[in-house]
Amino acid sequence: MAKPRLLAGGNPRIAKADGNAPVRAYLAAMPGWKRDVGRRLDALIVRTVPEVRKAVKWNSPFYGIEGRGWFVSFHTFTSYVKVTFFMGTSLRPVPAGGTGKDARWIDVHEDDLDEKQLAKWIRQAAALPGWNPSVKGKEANMKKAGSKATGSASQSISNRIRELDDWRGETLARVREIVQEADPDVVEEWKWENPVWSHDGIICTGESYKKAVKLTFAKGASLKDPAHLFNSSLEGGVRRAIDIHEGEKIDARALKALIREAVAVNVAGKKAR
Repeated sequence: MAKPRLLAGGNPRIAKADGNAPVRAYLAAMPGWKRDVGRRLDALIVRTVPEVRKAVKWNSPFYGIEGRGWFVSFHTFTSYVKVTFFMGTSLRPVPAGGTGKDARWIDVHEDDLDEKQLAKWIRQAAALPGWNPSVKGKEANMKKAGSKATGSASQSISNRIRELDDWRGETLARVREIVQEADPDVVEEWKWENPVWSHDGIICTGESYKKAVKLTFAKGASLKDPAHLFNSSLEGGVRRAIDIHEGEKIDARALKALIREAVAVNVAGKKAR
């Protein structure tokens, strides 16, 4: 098999195609130390987002979520590898490169790969509506196929994450990611100036306070909570809440179970009606 030709800057020329194979071909053809950077980036993305979808487009590896569009890509240049987040302005902290409306990037030089920071950005980016090159104009930044979310509500949630320029933004982005993983059919709404996630009724809201991000489950009192996630609004007759404070680790597995149970309660209630 012929070795891929290197374009300007040493970027491999790989035919446009979906799947892992063309990405592997691209990584293998990256020259010198940049090959190691590419392989580390690929492994980090897969490790952080196991359900990631891959493709090569415009001689660059693309990574996305099925039905949600693309969230990150990278490209080889002479002295660095450029990593582009398509909704980079919604990340915290915002990557330094770029001045456009949405995309932001970083340039990775030899021995300059901060995997810890990149993992945080990748996790946040995967939870946002991705970029879909087949959709034009504003719809490209709002489209979120596979979800009933409206673009305006999703964009409002993204804006809130961007506005919370501290640990609360990261926490809310992580919560959003967990909700979407737990229920791919979740509906994102914007009510009472806060994110709301629904499926046949409200699952929970995501409120941001100075010292906590509060997830209020509309029917929390009806849910089993073996992991004891509920730590707020415990005296309410219907609702229960989870206050997440700075530095606290989210038990994603337990939270997903709670979300799925909330969905089941909503669905059962709708059928009964």
